[in-house]
Amino acid sequence: MMGKGILIIVFGVSTIVMGIILQISNNTIQATEASVNFFERTQARLIANSGVEVYLEKMRRDRNLKGHFKNNPVLGGTYNVDIFGPDTLLTIRSTAKFRNYTHTSLAKTRRRLVDVPAINASIYVSSSSLNLNLNGNLDIDGNDRNMDGSAGPNPAIPGISVNTPADSAFVVNELKPKISKSILGAGGTPSVATAPSVIDWKSVAENYIYAADVTVPTGNYSTGTFGTAANPQITYVTGNVSLTGSASGNGILVVNGNLSMAGNFKFNGLIIAYGESTIECKVTGNGGIYGATVFVGETVNLQATGNASFYYSSQALNMVSSNIRSTRFEITDWWE
Repeated sequence: MMGKGILIIVFGVSTIVMGIILQISNNTIQATEASVNFFERTQARLIANSGVEVYLEKMRRDRNLKGHFKNNPVLGGTYNVDIFGPDTLLTIRSTAKFRNYTHTSLAKTRRRLVDVPAINASIYVSSSSLNLNLNGNLDIDGNDRNMDGSAGPNPAIPGISVNTPADSAFVVNELKPKISKSILGAGGTPSVATAPSVIDWKSVAENYIYAADVTVPTGNYSTGTFGTAANPQITYVTGNVSLTGSASGNGILVVNGNLSMAGNFKFNGLIIAYGESTIECKVTGNGGIYGATVFVGETVNLQATGNASFYYSSQALNMVSSNIRSTRFEITDWWE
């Protein structure tokens, strides 16, 4: 009897142990399955989010990119992207599949408008060495004008602004009497002010380059339009440029080098010419700039003849800030 009792006890204990082992094994399998499922769900979510990020970058490089883009592979899965809506309310929907799981992420975005810093003169020069050779019937006017030449609504600003009193005195002393009377704006005639800008114009220029609509090489351009009043654009010139003849533009023009303007070239908006060393600006003919012009360089040489005009225009600058959208996006809503 004792032997049978021991067998019964051993069998009972074995059954209990086996049950515990099976339960542990079952729990382990369930835990493993849960971990695998969690991984697959998470991976699908990461792939969907990656799709949004990838196409935001592609849209930065191609402003016209919209539509349906299928079967993009990443991280062992795939995603489809749909892009639709106007620039003011773009929607990017990314649907990802990883093994047995599907996940959708949706971002609502809008392109940011470009930022136009406060303008402190019709012509602003930032340089440690400034040279002038101004002749002819040159007009530099800080009184606000509309793009058609009529009076604008804003208060006058200086015709020319420089960084130091020494530069201001140099400009005034170098101006011939006839030219001196043609530099108008705030503060009397000639309207030359010392107003160091707190703006890093080189960084501003580089931000515009990042968002440029058109990039053109160094060279001579006698025809063509670099943006219109209805559709102004950011134009980046990679080196020295000569703009002559019937060429015209609207928007922002950034020149990484010397700028020459001749003939009847007209531009509405903001021009920035900058470089690491010397910047030369040569103006001849009957061209006109409505907006503002900025020169930034270790040395700046300004040479002008003919009937060239530099007019401050708040209308032209507002056209830029109200109509040109950057390549940067602001995410207004995110759902996943």
